[in-house]
Amino acid sequence: MKIAIVAKQFRFEAAHHLPWHQGKCARPHGHSYQLEVALRGPIKYAPRASDHGMVMDFGDLKQIVEQVVIGRLDHYDLNEATGVYTTAENLAHWIWDKLVAAGLPEELLYRLRLWETDSCYVEITAAERE
Repeated sequence: MKIAIVAKQFRFEAAHHLPWHQGKCARPHGHSYQLEVALRGPIKYAPRASDHGMVMDFGDLKQIVEQVVIGRLDHYDLNEATGVYTTAENLAHWIWDKLVAAGLPEELLYRLRLWETDSCYVEITAAERE
């Protein structure tokens, strides 16, 4: 069985604040977030099927992420939209939960990277979910 890691990147704009933070992030502000969703799994052997030779069709992954994550977060206040304390770390775990709840197989979900700025990101994998 052949295994591969496939990843797709997404962008969204959103506002948030961290009420108990001892710095400028306590005030409302916005970010241009970048999200990378990586899947790891077997390459399907299904001759004549649309997803033959793929872990998952990029179009299918795009549809799930855009519906469940981007559509709920883009140009929203993350404090209101998520109900979590909106650090990048907490947002990454919130996104993971939403993708699995929407039917993305958890055994395929390998890694999430969420950039809050061009130089700062958080990464979680299945190991951090245990």
